[in-house]
Amino acid sequence: MRRLHVLAFGLALTLTGCGESAAPVVEPGGLALVGGQLIDGTGAAPVADSVVVIRDGRIARAGSRGATAVPAGAEVIDVTGKTIIPGLVNLHVHYREGPEEIQRQFQSQLYYGVTTARSIGSDSPERVAFLLEANAGRPDFPRAYTAGLGFSRPGGFNAAGRNAPETEEEARALVRDQIALGVHFIKMWVNAVPEPGLKIVPEIRTAIIDEAIQNGAIPVAHIDDEVDGRQLVEAGLRDLLHSTVLTFGPGAGVPVDDPDPSQEFIQMCLDNGVSFTPTLSIVQGNWHFAEHPELLDDPALRAAFDTYNPDALAGWDDPARRAGVVDAPGFEDRKAAFRQVQDFVKTMHDAGVKIALGNDAGTPNVPFGWGMHHEMELYVEAGLTPMDAIVAATATGAGQMPPVGEADFGTLEAGKVADLLVLNADPLVDIRNTLDIDQVMRLGEWVERGGVLSTP
Repeated sequence: MRRLHVLAFGLALTLTGCGESAAPVVEPGGLALVGGQLIDGTGAAPVADSVVVIRDGRIARAGSRGATAVPAGAEVIDVTGKTIIPGLVNLHVHYREGPEEIQRQFQSQLYYGVTTARSIGSDSPERVAFLLEANAGRPDFPRAYTAGLGFSRPGGFNAAGRNAPETEEEARALVRDQIALGVHFIKMWVNAVPEPGLKIVPEIRTAIIDEAIQNGAIPVAHIDDEVDGRQLVEAGLRDLLHSTVLTFGPGAGVPVDDPDPSQEFIQMCLDNGVSFTPTLSIVQGNWHFAEHPELLDDPALRAAFDTYNPDALAGWDDPARRAGVVDAPGFEDRKAAFRQVQDFVKTMHDAGVKIALGNDAGTPNVPFGWGMHHEMELYVEAGLTPMDAIVAATATGAGQMPPVGEADFGTLEAGKVADLLVLNADPLVDIRNTLDIDQVMRLGEWVERGGVLSTP
């Protein structure tokens, strides 16, 4: 098996290990990870003493040591005491600048085990072409999907440089233009910034959704209230970003009187297979590093910031700036509003609505790679279990990629692509252990993680 710069990575190449093993089988060898805890991403119970066989970039078999044979010619790596999870899937990313900068952002993502990402609405035609190349099976890039340039309305949120149709006919034509570039998704911003009267009107939203679906793309929308969510779902949209607790625009950062989704909306989401990607980090990132500057001691996190926003890093390094955030009037109200967003996530999850994971990476305070792990931590703070958070960050996200429900990645099952993380500690004990990464594999090849620290 070809490897990507495999340097000293703390995994002993041995045949030792406890437990009964299935008899070796005669077949092409590949690689076997033996003895670790396996969390396969499906939500199934972890396998404590597992074997994962990898061949030709895919999982050949995975299961308990006693039931899973190791090929006679396999290279065996003893991962006893470690945990194996699928590569992470980030459904909400905004890449920045050109190919050189994006490749550094890719490095940060792979360093932290983000092996799949969806770039959601900020991509020029040139960037679309670059991301499509990334999606063509390069082990040194994460798998990348794109929504091209998103849709707003004249004067509306993020309208500058985006598609801002004034009629249904113009909207349909602009959707076709994006799809002709090869995009996978069509993104709309439907929210109350800069003011409620500047949202995309329902007729144009419906035209965008219909044209996307007719032409094989998946429509997604940024929302911040339930009324819009209902209309979009009725129009055929199945992929909603953010939450319906108002955290953007007028009233942002102020707790709302009735933050809970209605039972009718919950049932509508269940009946139509709607998925939510709440993006908690985009809210909490406004103060998290002010409260926890010690996080910035991590050189890989600093490198992740430096790939797109060194000014934000410099700001958080400034004690006066940090004090200004936590001492600002209304700070506790902002945190209370954020807890309402977390409660929304828990309510929807407990009702059975699909909750995926994306963190708005590339926005000022949400660095590439690292932020996915923090988003999982925020899910657990909201009341989900660590297993729930891992499934949201792997299988559920993969299930939203085209063709929907048919992904060959996101879980560690026979036949699936070998994108995975080997962790030094158990994330089911503490979800923050997903950051304690020993190695990352992409398309069956080990990733050289040291590059993110050596890139200027």
